Amino acid sequence: MATEDSNKRRRVIAGNENSSGLRKIYDLPIEPLTYVADFLPLPSRAMFAAALVNGKGGLSTENNQKIAGNACETLDFGDIEKDLAAKLSDDDIDAILRCVDAVNKLKILRLTNCVNISGAGLEPLRGSEIIEIIDFTLVGAKEDQYLHPDPPISCERILPILDTIIIGAGALKHLQFPLHWRNYRSEDSDFYQFLERFNRMLDDRGLNRCFKCNEIGEPPVELNNSRHDYGIQCDTCSVCLKHHCYGCSDNNDD
Repeated sequence: MATEDSNKRRRVIAGNENSSGLRKIYDLPIEPLTYVADFLPLPSRAMFAAALVNGKGGLSTENNQKIAGNACETLDFGDIEKDLAAKLSDDDIDAILRCVDAVNKLKILRLTNCVNISGAGLEPLRGSEIIEIIDFTLVGAKEDQYLHPDPPISCERILPILDTIIIGAGALKHLQFPLHWRNYRSEDSDFYQFLERFNRMLDDRGLNRCFKCNEIGEPPVELNNSRHDYGIQCDTCSVCLKHHCYGCSDNNDD
């Protein structure tokens, strides 16, 4: 009887092994997996969770969320190796955003060095009422935004998603766009027309009110396509999100 039970246990274990005789990582208890994940920056932690959930017979949704963690308000791909971020696909971004429950939790998204995506992977953000900042420049802070060749990130993919975010009483306050979008300067373009809609949203929500003098300023996003700052959300800090009018712009005490 003991021999029969022992043989049965060996058959069960063998069924969970791959061809090399090793058990799959998602067969481990959740505790050591979450312990390892605690040492990873958020993008790496979310990628770890996404890799486990995508495997055949992978983790349950509950355990997957434990690995992804609850501290998911800011996701900056500049926190991982540049070469790794450059290899991420839209499917990777989609899986990561779903793992962190981005539509309900994520407030800041910076796609630093994600030069291989079209934007289709941002679909999980559709209709978000909590996202505040999205940086599409694909470069780090204060880095040259010129990329050659032009990355595949696409207005056609992204603008319909952004439209679902700016409609209604959402939280979106700041957008930064890729340089090659801003270099195409036509008032007939989908990008220009989106900028007009975004400006109206900022105005409707009072987000162009100066934090110093409380006066309503000019439309925050520059629409004059002859200017070098066309398509940039001028006079609004991309970190603290405070907006100041032209008259107060020389006073940097606050």
